[in-house]
Amino acid sequence: MIELSFEKDALIAFLEKEGLRFEDADEYYVIRENGNIVASGAIKDDIIKLLAVDGSLRENGYLPKIISYLKERLFNKGYVNSYIYTKPQYRSMFKSLGYVEFASTDKILLLADSLDEYNEFIESVKSTGKYNACIVMNANPFTNGHRYLVEYAAERISNIIVFVVQENKSQYSFKDRFQMVEKGLEDIWVNVIPSGKFIVSDHTFPSYFLKEDSNIAGEHAKLDAEIFVGRIAKDLGLKQRYLGDEPIDGLTKKYNEALMKRAEGEMDIIIVPRKCVDGEIISASTVRKMILNGEDITRYVPKSTLEIIGGINGRY
Repeated sequence: MIELSFEKDALIAFLEKEGLRFEDADEYYVIRENGNIVASGAIKDDIIKLLAVDGSLRENGYLPKIISYLKERLFNKGYVNSYIYTKPQYRSMFKSLGYVEFASTDKILLLADSLDEYNEFIESVKSTGKYNACIVMNANPFTNGHRYLVEYAAERISNIIVFVVQENKSQYSFKDRFQMVEKGLEDIWVNVIPSGKFIVSDHTFPSYFLKEDSNIAGEHAKLDAEIFVGRIAKDLGLKQRYLGDEPIDGLTKKYNEALMKRAEGEMDIIIVPRKCVDGEIISASTVRKMILNGEDITRYVPKSTLEIIGGINGRY
């Protein structure tokens, strides 16, 4: 029987014994035998994760049982598709349950019960045009640094798509960030599109939103790079991706390195030096701190960003 109540410490200990680390989720589930946890699973939005079975009991059918239950929970929440985060050594086990491999690294395997959602995303992007290059930005908020990156790319290649990270886990909402980017680039010939759930999202790079510079964050960076280069860039026919140089943020630097390594021989990754004001790099994090401290940000962001932030914060 799957129980909904358990001690967090007991789950953490069980996961560590099975080589996993406790992570944030919406709901956690365990199966117990004689009071001891023998299997676990969790759901975060439409993602199934923290799947583990006691090593001595893996032939007892607990894994299909807990996955079946979790899929039913997701369906009742309104999710049609589901995704599983697990270890690569469990590839054949999950494939036997009807899942298909979406992407993997040496340490992480991401599976889907269907590729329909991904294919729909690709077709929706294709319906807006044919692209040669792309830029991905969170734009929290959109700065003159972001604009400089797009200007740099637009001077060198045509048909650029700018993906705005759609995950709503930043100080400014996706709606506000998207509007900042659209307004800030309306005089440059690019197309601004939501990134969906397959580019820098909880599905592909969950550590990004925690700003956690750790070994698992490095693996998440590799996974997102694998998905982008191995699937998205290939399916959209992208030849280049432009990135801002990252001398400060360790996690973003790892991501840039992962992209460059994975893209070698398949597409060009162009690293662009960051725009500065008085010798200081323009960064969204700096702008957020300046806003918090009541400092003047007019030299750091476009007028359109000032107006949008003013509408949110009541100033500028």
